[in-house]
Amino acid sequence: MSASENELAEVAGGFIHDLKNHLSTLSLNLQLLSEDLEDPQSPRERRALDRVEKLRGECQRLVDISNDFLRFARVKELDRVPTDLLSFVEEMVDFYGPMARTQGIDIQVYVPSGLPEVLIDRELFKQALLNLLLNAQQAMPRGGEITLQANLENGSVVLSVIDTGKGMTPEVLAKAFKPFYSTREGGTGLGVPTTKKILEAHGGSLTAESAPGKGTRFMIRLPIPDAKSGPPPLCVLQGERMPLSEAKVSVLDRGFLFGDGVYEVMRVFRGKCWLADDHFARLQRSLAAIQIRGVDLDRLRRQAMETIAVGGFREAIVYIQITRGAAPRAHAFPTQTRPTELIWVQEIGDPYRPFRESGMAVSLQPDLRWKRCDIKSVNLLANVLANQAAKEAGCQEAVLYLPDGTLTEASHSSLFGVLDGVIRTTPDSPGILPGVTRKLTLELADQCGLPVDQRSLHHDDLPRVSELFMTGTSLQVCPIVTVDGNKVGEGKPGPVTRQLQAAYEQRLTAFLEAS
Repeated sequence: MSASENELAEVAGGFIHDLKNHLSTLSLNLQLLSEDLEDPQSPRERRALDRVEKLRGECQRLVDISNDFLRFARVKELDRVPTDLLSFVEEMVDFYGPMARTQGIDIQVYVPSGLPEVLIDRELFKQALLNLLLNAQQAMPRGGEITLQANLENGSVVLSVIDTGKGMTPEVLAKAFKPFYSTREGGTGLGVPTTKKILEAHGGSLTAESAPGKGTRFMIRLPIPDAKSGPPPLCVLQGERMPLSEAKVSVLDRGFLFGDGVYEVMRVFRGKCWLADDHFARLQRSLAAIQIRGVDLDRLRRQAMETIAVGGFREAIVYIQITRGAAPRAHAFPTQTRPTELIWVQEIGDPYRPFRESGMAVSLQPDLRWKRCDIKSVNLLANVLANQAAKEAGCQEAVLYLPDGTLTEASHSSLFGVLDGVIRTTPDSPGILPGVTRKLTLELADQCGLPVDQRSLHHDDLPRVSELFMTGTSLQVCPIVTVDGNKVGEGKPGPVTRQLQAAYEQRLTAFLEAS
């Protein structure tokens, strides 16, 4: 669904829920009126009873439409569990089979045993599969055959629902996934769109093949969870949730052509987004600084949190990127261009834990970045080159310095040092990014009673510093033990770094327990 459709569904869902309450009252009164007219004695009473029964029928139809819409509008959080697909399909056939037989429909199952388990919300997935079975049934009013078959394909499990019904023309097939489109009299047109939405919430997809007189094949594609990497990455592009691998952006997007965009990275612990308020505040400042307008950050935040929930992410990152949008290539801002909004969530575990324990090796590299490093811009080429040079030197990170020897920060983290018992760090300015974890670290230092001097370190200070450490969204608080092969202090994590690491853990634990 598009962002506008999602918003409409959310608002309309509340409206429909209230409407159902009024319909219940109306239906009850019509039922009482029908009972009063149960034994009509005159043509007038018989006409009145007939009209009451018609009204009751219309009320029920409105209730059915309301229920279908609520199921469509409110596919959000999933309770996903590992499930054997063959067992699940057999349960569904036991449930649906008696109805199918009364309609002259035979069901064939070709689901091999031994397929990888899939992570599904069993109730929602049951609803999705039942929608497709009923859709097949309606396509075969004189009976026929439904085939359920499954196979592995490109890292996914594909479950097909195949019928021998009348099939669809290309024009009808193109509209089949659109809400409220139905070729069946009395149909709401929400069964297939609801199924598609449920599967996309699982990180999967729904596609179809059909031809007149040759039946229809719906294909459910579900990702196989990787025990090592966790759930597959999910993204929301322009309001539509999908597997990250399926996201596509125009080659005319200004982020691609000019680096005309900004981004944020947030950390997820135990399914909870850490320091979200500060990250979204910084994103808002970055958008304002480069004059990208028309972005609803409250909506983006909801989409990010919903994606974390539906994907079952636990130890992950949330990446948000907003560009000025797609337009013919020209340097000046285009007019009336819609910003491109991308969110993705990916399980990462804790890759920096070993470095937080033993420390990192860094390399000094010249700071070649532009003069507005306080904007979290997607223009990161200078950072990339510095980090690559550090990697080639056998280090994990690059610490950047200006021509006069002033140390600014690292290629993707903030820099701190301890000199003469005082924590030193570069002051806020357009020359550094105002790190969210940096801000928290300064608060923790104050809480611990550690003296801080927001004054830049210099290359010449390095032989005298007793500790160096970096902070960042994924790094957390990470010690530096060597610079260009030279030991920092005693060549191991120091007491100030360890104290701040402990304070960080305490703050994080308090957040998780309170959430």
